[in-house]
Amino acid sequence: MRLELRLGVSLLALTAAVSAHAQEPENGTEATRQAPARGATVLEAVTVTGSRAPQQISETARTIHVVRGEDIQARARAGENLQQILAQEIPSFDAASFGARTSYGQNLRGRTALVLIDGVSLNSARAVSRQFDSIDPFNIERVEVLSGATAIYGGNATGGIINIITKKGKHAEEGLHAEVMAGARSGFNGDGDFDKNGTAAVTYRSDDWDARFAVAGLGTGTFYDGRGNQLMPDITQTSTADNRSLDIMGSLGFQIDATRRLEVSGQHFDSRQDTDHGIYFGPFLSALANPSLFEVRSGYRSDFNPETSRTMLNATYTDDDVFGQSLLLQAFYRSEAVQFHPFPASTYFYGSSQETDYYGLKAAMVAEPTDSLRITYGIDADRDSFSSRQNIFDRMKALTSGAMEFETVGITGLYPAIDVSTVAGFVEASYEMTDALTLNGGVRYQYVDTQVGDFVGAQQQIAILQGLATSADVIPGGSVNYDAFLLNAGATYSITDTQQVYANFSQGFELPDPAKYYGLGAYTLAGGHFTLINSVNVAQSALEAIKTNSFEIGYRQDEGDYTFDTAAFYSISDRSITLNRTTLAVEMQDQERRVYGIESKVGVELAYGFDVGALGQWVRTEVKTPAGWDTDSVGAASTSKLGGHIGWRGEALSVRLQGQHVFDLTDKDDYRIEGYTLFDLVGAYRFEDANATLNFGIHNLFDKDYTTIWGSRAKALYGALASETIFDYKGRGRTFAVSLTKSF
Repeated sequence: MRLELRLGVSLLALTAAVSAHAQEPENGTEATRQAPARGATVLEAVTVTGSRAPQQISETARTIHVVRGEDIQARARAGENLQQILAQEIPSFDAASFGARTSYGQNLRGRTALVLIDGVSLNSARAVSRQFDSIDPFNIERVEVLSGATAIYGGNATGGIINIITKKGKHAEEGLHAEVMAGARSGFNGDGDFDKNGTAAVTYRSDDWDARFAVAGLGTGTFYDGRGNQLMPDITQTSTADNRSLDIMGSLGFQIDATRRLEVSGQHFDSRQDTDHGIYFGPFLSALANPSLFEVRSGYRSDFNPETSRTMLNATYTDDDVFGQSLLLQAFYRSEAVQFHPFPASTYFYGSSQETDYYGLKAAMVAEPTDSLRITYGIDADRDSFSSRQNIFDRMKALTSGAMEFETVGITGLYPAIDVSTVAGFVEASYEMTDALTLNGGVRYQYVDTQVGDFVGAQQQIAILQGLATSADVIPGGSVNYDAFLLNAGATYSITDTQQVYANFSQGFELPDPAKYYGLGAYTLAGGHFTLINSVNVAQSALEAIKTNSFEIGYRQDEGDYTFDTAAFYSISDRSITLNRTTLAVEMQDQERRVYGIESKVGVELAYGFDVGALGQWVRTEVKTPAGWDTDSVGAASTSKLGGHIGWRGEALSVRLQGQHVFDLTDKDDYRIEGYTLFDLVGAYRFEDANATLNFGIHNLFDKDYTTIWGSRAKALYGALASETIFDYKGRGRTFAVSLTKSF
């Protein structure tokens, strides 16, 4: 522990020292135009899509970070997943919980982020927080992160946007090329503690055509904590231990002429758990009364296992000259099926699953009526169709096996069918008032229609399945619609060619989960029939969007070998969404919720191949009570964090020591996230003659034993259902990773 603290203090102190004494380049303008050797983001060279059309970072009145594909690939090949990489690179993105399939509560600036792949939303009406269980890092070109609520993208973006840009043939060099990679990872803690992965891609690019086809596979083994004990399986949102994933992705682009391009892409991603380890609940579930009986055992068998399966199609058309304007068209389709781990209820075990079909169209025009004015306007339209069910398992087999054997005896409904249709229009303008001052502003109007199907209560369906009743009244569905006007306005002032200050106001909104809100009812049983007494239904309790007002002021500087970004932010909403710990239903509270804090990131390129960096976020998430403002539940509140790295790069060898500290957080109900500090050592060796790279990594370098943030959240969210013992999800102990990449 002392060694960890000494290294952490030394790392951050060195970072601060070199940052304070970094020399300015002789020519600041030139520094912004030339790409740095490693890591920096050049303001005038990098364009992002935060305003729905390509725009240079220096023109935006927002905090935007771009994580380059080279950095993502190097870190992924050394054994990190996408959530870990982004948490290490984005100051306002919460620390990742290793092994968790879910990103529930992993906020951006303390609120929910809208996650996109090539502009297609991975968020759905029935959110399951598996947006990062969606793509292998091998297929990522870069990730653009826009922090804070955004009016331009509409719902579910109150924390900001995370847009994952995938690799395409247009990103490759001319001609035909191929790349393969094979890797392994282990903590050497016992049988099954072994991960393996492999990837392959073929790309082609000519003046007119480009294409890419890639396959990436990952198989994880059994996870162990810092003490060498097997990790408790996640029976709530599931984990990626003993998991197999396959990511197949392809794209085809046609450059019609100098101004027009057509591009189509497709992806099939499948991630599923297959394990013989489970939580033993004791004979006839006696561990529920005596938690000391809970233990992880082999011999687990189930005909229903956690899985994420997603197929996505995307087509884009761009034309740079349509009546003197630029046209951007996009059509997309996403089909998704997810399954969860068998879970105990009062008188039965069930496994939930759901399916989503999401499709839509986006259209935008970009006009520049004058050299100083740029206007982006367009429409969005999409439809999200949701259905769900639950597998009911043989209760006697579950009881006698101690919840180690599950066999489906029937399938019933879980939530009402939900169809959400959205139509929105937006206008965004950017005006260069002077050479130094740029003003931005926009408005979005969004109309949402939600159709809720008639539904018989889930408990009543199970009783009918078990022969305890014959029929039941339905909880009436119906239609509910709501609309929202969202505004944004900001200004950017260039102090020099390499420094800007900016301020921004933007509105966003989130939609409560209608599936977990509707379809709940109270019944009485008589003569084999369930009679409905009252219910949560559309006619009596219409959901409405919760609007968030977000403010920020920031400063950024990029001198090529020295970069610095910082921003202060504040957001407030007039209502809150809470999860009932007993029923797991969503509840709306007339309770104000606010998030405020400061985020910063600094990077410095030094002599002799060294570089250092640091980032951090101080954040507070609070709800207003009769006694005043108090800390929100750890089930949703963000934790502050501090991280940094020291790196060195030679002609062939590069190494990087990185660390991250998560601060303690205690909420108003005395639930606690206990902070921790982790270190990783990653590196690579380049065999130039063979066009190959050997990557390596040691993660959780000091074999820290700790509870993940998700483990602490799960205890707060599900602790009313069973002992918190089975929700204490630990982090993986020290692991070693190695991979070899070869290009042709």
